[in-house]
This record gives sequence, structure tokens and C-alpha cells, in this order.
Amino acid sequence: MKHGFLQIQGPAGQAYALGQPMHVFHQGQLLGVLDPVPLLRDGTEIHLEAFDPQPVVRAEGRHVGRYVFLEVCAFITEHFPQIQAISVTFARQVDLFGGAPQLAAARVQTLLRMGATDVHITSQAEGQGGRFVVAGMWHYNERNLKALHEILEEERASYRAKPIGAISSAPRGPVARAWRFLRGR
Repeated sequence: MKHGFLQIQGPAGQAYALGQPMHVFHQGQLLGVLDPVPLLRDGTEIHLEAFDPQPVVRAEGRHVGRYVFLEVCAFITEHFPQIQAISVTFARQVDLFGGAPQLAAARVQTLLRMGATDVHITSQAEGQGGRFVVAGMWHYNERNLKALHEILEEERASYRAKPIGAISSAPRGPVARAWRFLRGR
């Protein structure tokens, strides 16, 4: 099923059904898999946690996981009206924000902006490199749905301007800029 710029499918290219792993694609390219996606509370709640990104996502200069998360939430609200809450746990390290505290703060901000409650940060066990786990609960209601769609539209605008995989793989930074200047580019 297509949602925004992404396609969300179940295993083996089948239509997604609640409780299955979610395979997320962009223009036919697998971005990653959310697995497991358990149903809770008699089938009225799902839990999102384990997103396994593909290399195209890891190589992207933006936090594609946030965009995938927002599209998945919108997809669930539009296709599965029996789901009244989405619990979330973010634990995967993403090296785009300058460190674990900045990543945790960005995740908290996303959850709060979309109307999540019980948002909290805990540090992972010793030896995990100072990483943090961010968790929260998003409840389906008119106000939260509007907030979700507002933040999702902001993310979509970014990916509309530069689709996933379109970010230049050319080296960046002061040395790369100096090299391009010296070469006359």
C-alpha cells in the first residue's frame, strides 16, 4: 500500500496486515523493515521499536528513520481504524545529530510535536556508548492526528525537494570545498 512517497508492505510483497513486519519502500527500493510490530491491548494498540535500515538509509545525510516513522504512524491511522494508540521506543543510534543527547532531544521533540504523552528518556546500560532510549505513547484523537499530519507534511516537503538517495554523495566539509575551489568548480 502506498503512503505518501513510501510503500508499506507485509512480508513477500503482500498487503500489510496488523502484527506483521512492515517492509518500507521508496520507489521500489527497500528502506528498511520494522520487525516486530506487535498488537497489544486486544488489538487496539501497536508498538513500534525495531527499525532495521538498509544501506541507502544509513548513507543518507538526513534522518530518514524519522520520516519513515511519521509515514508509518499516518499509514496505521488511515488503514487500521481499530488502532487507538501507538507506543514507541527509539533505541537505534543515528550518527547525524552530533551525539546521543542531541539525537534523544530530536526524538523527544518529534514525539511531543505529534502529541505523544508519557515521553521519557532513559540511558542504556553501561558499555552502550552513552546512548539513550526515548519512549512515548501516541493516542488517536483529532488534535494528535492534526499534529501528526503537520509534522509529516514538513518532512514530506523536505523529501519532495530532495528524494531519498538524491543527496549528493560528493565529499562535504571545508577540505572538500577547498578542493572544488582549487579545481575551479
